Amino acid sequence: MHSKKILAFSDFLAASPETFNEISKFLVMNTFSEEKCFYLYIGELIDNGFVCPLGGYGWSSDEYASFFDLPIQVKIPLSAAIRENTVFIAQNETEYEKEYHLEAGSSYEGTWVSGVAIPASPDGGMALYSTQKLELTEAMKVFYIAIGSLLGLYSSHLPKPIVLAAVDIKEKIDLPQLPLSDRQLVIADLLGRGFNNAQIALEIGYSESLIRQETVAIYRKLEVTGRKALQLIRSLKIDSENASKEL
Repeated sequence: MHSKKILAFSDFLAASPETFNEISKFLVMNTFSEEKCFYLYIGELIDNGFVCPLGGYGWSSDEYASFFDLPIQVKIPLSAAIRENTVFIAQNETEYEKEYHLEAGSSYEGTWVSGVAIPASPDGGMALYSTQKLELTEAMKVFYIAIGSLLGLYSSHLPKPIVLAAVDIKEKIDLPQLPLSDRQLVIADLLGRGFNNAQIALEIGYSESLIRQETVAIYRKLEVTGRKALQLIRSLKIDSENASKEL
């Protein structure tokens, strides 16, 4: 059964899917159908030490935006899978949130029973969530590693999602007033300076959970897809202000 699933995924990739969302949907609907997978995320480790989302299937746009806050050093199965190049399984959503000090609040209905983190070498990984209890047998580990390896090999042929075009960013910094609350303006500025959520929480005296929620709201309001875009906005704004002073 596993060999057929691996071959089917290989054949699917040979047909040249154009986005990671397409790949994610195939993995959920076909490759991991026996695992009752309903929610899958594919991410890539980028130069600044964060795991950046490439695509996924099964969650809302707000949840998707929140995945930009994933330092590779954070203690969760996905980051460990990428760092150590092996498979990890977490059981029970409630216990997972307690162990990793994460907040509940996903918009999908129901809860997951097992979460599987799979490396996608050389520099990525995926996380899938199932409604049934999964066990990491040696056969399953080989299966997951094979699927992750195929994904890793193919991912180099796909264009990475464009965060925000420079012309769009230029338009945003020229807006007379950004549609953010005072607190969101402060958080957006700190994000643009390179602060992570934990550092921002310490800096302004709010919980990290609230900072995470506000970060998602900021991305949505400004129509950007991550902190790199905010850093570029801030950089262009500073350059623009300096140029005006020189004139």
